[in-house]
Amino acid sequence: MPPRKSNFLDKVLTRIGRLDTQGLQTVVEHLARERTFLETLFNVIEDGVLVTDEQGRILYHNDAVTRILGWQKAQVEGEPIQRHFPGLDWERISRLDGEGGSRVIRQEFEIEYPRRCYLNLYAAPLDGERSGSSGVALILHDATEARQRTAEAIETERVQALTLLAASVAHEIGNPLNALAIHLQLMERQIKKLRQSSTKSPAKKKGLSFKSIMPDAPQA
Repeated sequence: MPPRKSNFLDKVLTRIGRLDTQGLQTVVEHLARERTFLETLFNVIEDGVLVTDEQGRILYHNDAVTRILGWQKAQVEGEPIQRHFPGLDWERISRLDGEGGSRVIRQEFEIEYPRRCYLNLYAAPLDGERSGSSGVALILHDATEARQRTAEAIETERVQALTLLAASVAHEIGNPLNALAIHLQLMERQIKKLRQSSTKSPAKKKGLSFKSIMPDAPQA
């Protein structure tokens, strides 16, 4: 693999001793422009960007971190990041920083202040695949809305499943109930017929003569 081309700062550092005042001023102005550009770029990003040294002390964070966590730069710069993220597995991150490589560590957090939210944290060494500690870049992604949408989707699916189940049960129960209702109607009609028959029979008996009922009775 061909060697990577040196950037502006690498070239300057090899010649720093030979630069005059004008040259040093040019370097400072160039670095200031780069810093301003990078800060503007980072502050446009919605995700939080944090940079720590190899000991885990906070060196930089963008405006999104202030919005998500309520941090102010003057309050947290130089402080250990574990103080603000007690559940952070810094030993694992530090070990990754020392070993080098392109791996990224991911962790999930839930915070209560300044508002309750769920965060996905991604950590990677600043020096990329090179071994040796040089610091860590951390990205904070606010996953609260995504979790809420997922929870709402699950709740909607649950309600739909329960509605479908209720309709299915009602259908299964409704069929025998309908059959039972039909049988009850038939029984009711049959009972009415029997009642009508029982009321007509005495009337016929009243119309019969005494002689026909008692043929052997003596005549008056």
